[in-house]
Amino acid sequence: MMNKRRVMIALAVLMGIVAQVSGAEVAQRVYRADAEQVRWVGRVDATTEGEVRFDWSGTYADMVLVGSKLTMVASDSGLNYFNVIVDGRQHAIVKTEGKEPQRVVLFEGESGTYHIRLQRRTEGFNGLTIVYSFEAEGELAKEQLEPRKRHIEFIGDSLTAGYGTDSASGSEPYTAETQNCNLAYGCYIARYFDADYNLVAHSGQGMVRNYGDEKTTSDYTMQQRYGLLFDEADSSRNYDFSQRAYTPDLVVIFLGTNDFSTKPWPSYEQYAEGYAKMIAQVRAAHGEQTPILCVSSYVFEPTFEYVWRIAQGGENLHFACILPEAFARPSELGASEHPNRVGQQKMAMMLIPYVSTITGWQVRPDM
Repeated sequence: MMNKRRVMIALAVLMGIVAQVSGAEVAQRVYRADAEQVRWVGRVDATTEGEVRFDWSGTYADMVLVGSKLTMVASDSGLNYFNVIVDGRQHAIVKTEGKEPQRVVLFEGESGTYHIRLQRRTEGFNGLTIVYSFEAEGELAKEQLEPRKRHIEFIGDSLTAGYGTDSASGSEPYTAETQNCNLAYGCYIARYFDADYNLVAHSGQGMVRNYGDEKTTSDYTMQQRYGLLFDEADSSRNYDFSQRAYTPDLVVIFLGTNDFSTKPWPSYEQYAEGYAKMIAQVRAAHGEQTPILCVSSYVFEPTFEYVWRIAQGGENLHFACILPEAFARPSELGASEHPNRVGQQKMAMMLIPYVSTITGWQVRPDM
């Protein structure tokens, strides 16, 4: 069944199809998910011809539609939610669910030229998404898909992944529907500086100790995840950094909340050793000169002291801290007492000056 559908999609790419819209013939073109008209940003697997697979939160595709409708053909091993952002504004939330390919309408409107971003809101534990193709009533332009001149990589946990940002109350449990990485501090910062970004984030992960672990150091933390192509789908496949289409101007590491949220806490020596290994991975991936901003958690001590000490000990390492009194409680908390969109905005506002100073990117003159 799956192979037959893929053959049909491939034939559609070669031949095109014609759709009847309001009694008039409108050319509908089909583009493979890995077509040059589609710019993917983040860790994706395009080794299966025509398909793009991914599960990291925040992965996005940029396209320019010259036409009136755009549809995605995709499947999912679980249930995931996506933002559809049209000309910089939130247009819709769509979902992928089920292992059989499905058609998901992303945009439909008057004929025109639209910049459309498809952005995954949810994390790897929600499943692996496979995109097979995009169908356009009109066409996808390729000449307008230039990468932005700036790029930031964010490494973190639930705060970076946008856990609970769309939630109405700190007493609510986690749901996939209320997770929205686009309302987390990293995406706010990227938009502020008009930068591309990628997220390497997983809820509950620590630098050396995950949330609730009975040991002072966990067996599998963000140190192990960082080098992987997939967050959850396949832990045996390393990410080939040499094939990436970007080199970040800045890497932001925001880990430590889970290390110290419950006891037993790791010692400074254990934490510093793990942090040094993470920094070494980043340096190996992106070069020795890439600046790294080490952000301390706002919740628990001794995170501040530990991260500050680590950041003083290396070249191109910088330090910032999220202050504990920055949020209004309970109005700025979402699911499981994570910061909601307003709390996340405040986190971004605290970090923007540091990003500006490190990179030389100017803050906006109209502030």
